[in-house]
Amino acid sequence: MANLRTNNLCGEGGRDAYNGSVYFDGNYSFLSLGSGVIPTFGTNDFTIEFWINQGVNASNYTIIFNLHTTDAKGFEIAFHSGTIQVYTDTGAWRDTGYTPVSGEYEHIAFQRDYSGNTLKMYANGVEKWSVSNQVNYNSTVTYANIGSYNIGAYGHFQGYISNLRVCTGHLVYSSNYFTPPTSPLTVHFNSEDDKTVLLCCQDSDDPTKEATGKTITANGSTSLVNRTDNLIENGNFEQSATEGWTLSGGTAALSTGQSGTFGDGNHVLLTATSSYAYLKQAFTTVIGRTYRVNVQSNGGDASFVSTSTSEGDAVVSDIRSATQTTNGRISSKNFVATQTTYYMILRGNTGGANFDTAAVYEEANPTPPRIVPPFGVDAGNTFNGAISMNSPSWMYFQTGKTEERGRGRAVTWLGGNDSGGSYTDEIDFFEIQTLGTTAKFGEISDTVGLGAGMSSSTRGIFAGGSKPGPGGGNQNFIEYITIATTGNAKDFGGISTLGRYVAGISNQTRGIIAGAYQGGGASGTLNTMQFVTIATLGTSEDFGDIVANSGNGIQGAGSCSSPTRGITFGGGTPGTINEINYLTIGTLGNSVDFGDLSAARYLCQGVSSSTRGVVAGGDNSGAVNVIEYITIATTGNASDFGDLLSNSEFAGSSGASNKIRGVFTGRGDYPSYDNAMSYITIATEGNAFDFGDVRTSGGTPYGSTNVSGSHGGLS
Repeated sequence: MANLRTNNLCGEGGRDAYNGSVYFDGNYSFLSLGSGVIPTFGTNDFTIEFWINQGVNASNYTIIFNLHTTDAKGFEIAFHSGTIQVYTDTGAWRDTGYTPVSGEYEHIAFQRDYSGNTLKMYANGVEKWSVSNQVNYNSTVTYANIGSYNIGAYGHFQGYISNLRVCTGHLVYSSNYFTPPTSPLTVHFNSEDDKTVLLCCQDSDDPTKEATGKTITANGSTSLVNRTDNLIENGNFEQSATEGWTLSGGTAALSTGQSGTFGDGNHVLLTATSSYAYLKQAFTTVIGRTYRVNVQSNGGDASFVSTSTSEGDAVVSDIRSATQTTNGRISSKNFVATQTTYYMILRGNTGGANFDTAAVYEEANPTPPRIVPPFGVDAGNTFNGAISMNSPSWMYFQTGKTEERGRGRAVTWLGGNDSGGSYTDEIDFFEIQTLGTTAKFGEISDTVGLGAGMSSSTRGIFAGGSKPGPGGGNQNFIEYITIATTGNAKDFGGISTLGRYVAGISNQTRGIIAGAYQGGGASGTLNTMQFVTIATLGTSEDFGDIVANSGNGIQGAGSCSSPTRGITFGGGTPGTINEINYLTIGTLGNSVDFGDLSAARYLCQGVSSSTRGVVAGGDNSGAVNVIEYITIATTGNASDFGDLLSNSEFAGSSGASNKIRGVFTGRGDYPSYDNAMSYITIATEGNAFDFGDVRTSGGTPYGSTNVSGSHGGLS
């Protein structure tokens, strides 16, 4: 996937002086050009240059740029054991001895001076290596790749490449010492024998864009487009028994009488004449992408994904689950594509095999990691005022693209884990303005869930909750983390009123714990609110009461906050209510009626900018997918915003947000949950989009709690 705004998050067009970079994840992601796209160098002078920001110093050869020929006289540039090496004409690699600094952009240039019989390498404008070279590179280039040798098991580069330019017929730089360019590279000459033949990796939004008209194919995570449709035609057998499939060795017929084995209509009965009958179908993949396959079957029926029409070449040898359910044997398995065509194979014996919902889906592309830019580096752009860092460690300037500010980090206290009713002590984090899977932040002191989260722009606080089993029950601890620094939570103090299913409200200075459930039905539901001063360790103090539900207790309310006002949405008594309440965070006292939700529910997730609050999901005798919003400064009923990704989205969790985006973690309905995350743009109504997954060590999150350094527009 293309890296967006790698080095300089402000400036002209939101780009740096290199104009853009392409991120290569080291796992089958590369850019390829067809045979003969790059002309032969012959006896010409040539220059190959690029900006690079490498990741891991690979012990094996990881290819930056590869011109492959059949006579072993191509030209390849790679990393090996930490240094840049080049393959030229000897049938062996030559070590330049130069080690780039990992995590920093450096300009690298190779120049061959034919008449001078030299090949030189420059790093940041300084000559670092040279060797004799008068090779006649006259063989046709069979393929040209950026970021990989080919599709093999090794050779895949990890890191960023920007402004890769290849010029033939001349030397771009005439001195052994030169200043690397501080603006995007352009086409350098354009005559028949003296020209730029390749200029790419300049567009952060399109890795396949090339300045001289070449066609580039993106493979793996460098590709921007995801296919969301089922790659298997007629996978539900709704059209016919064989439409889209090739049948051999028997018969295939639609069937419906499976006594509830398949509950969605037609399925196919595949019966062998003698040994086995097969249904086979080819589907197209993108090299380097991950694909999820699933087949619904019955009994011992077998299904495969194979590199050929033979099940003996299967990469997924048996898709079926080992467990028979009322809906058949359903299972999902993943594989990474190393070729562009695969085959789905369904196999039945003489006794007949039943299949339905054969599917292959492309998993979402991973989001490239961000690289924190160095202080003071603006890539030649001039800005007014001091350069500084905001709390989530993103560089911004006093002038420039202000919408790039306030990205923010969220830290997730995973809380409950629905695998056997257990809980976890794990804390994860994610960057709100990116996409992908959470990463481990640290641990909290105990296996507790269903607590409250509060945060300033620098500190997050987790409070209350409960734990199952011996020594369990409601907990009184309050712990804190520094949002920008990973690590375990530390003791903050104690909570004066114990409880679980508590809501968290906070601004830059104060955190408020609203409502609670202590067990024992309605009598164990509390309407109390407590507060802490976020910057000062200590025990919580009384703030006031929630007036919702006629003053009775409330649990599992959704919540959000602006810098001045806190909001609670709905809640349970343990019955559900539709009330919205607000309070002024800086002033002690009871909450005030704000308006109503469209329907009663609890266990909602709330997010907010400085002006708008958004509430999503919840439970109303069954999970709902509704998203609604309010204007925080103006009382009134909630308005329709859109829908979540499914009709079953709540997990007793809290949302995370910056001033632009809200993210909801965990979804499901009792007793089934999953670890999916979704997001919305707070200012724009519409349905939610897939964000990624919560990384879990086992089970799926229930009752997770989020804090963020930029919620409510704090930064």
